[in-house]
Amino acid sequence: MPSIRLTVPKDAWSQEEKGELIATLTDAMAGFASEEGKGDIRQFVSVYVEETAAGGYSIGGNVLG
Repeated sequence: MPSIRLTVPKDAWSQEEKGELIATLTDAMAGFASEEGKGDIRQFVSVYVEETAAGGYSIGGNVLG
């Protein structure tokens, strides 16, 4: 089962925006699999959105939030 994990800062995205991200990522994974001859895997794609606490993530070694 293909899984996509997306980590975002807490409260950075609304529920609707997270829904759009999930739909877009699912479409991308399913589209790529189809182009590579893997068939329609859409029903098997799992997307997990994890929200981090303030200070729970970094870019370039610099803690953010």
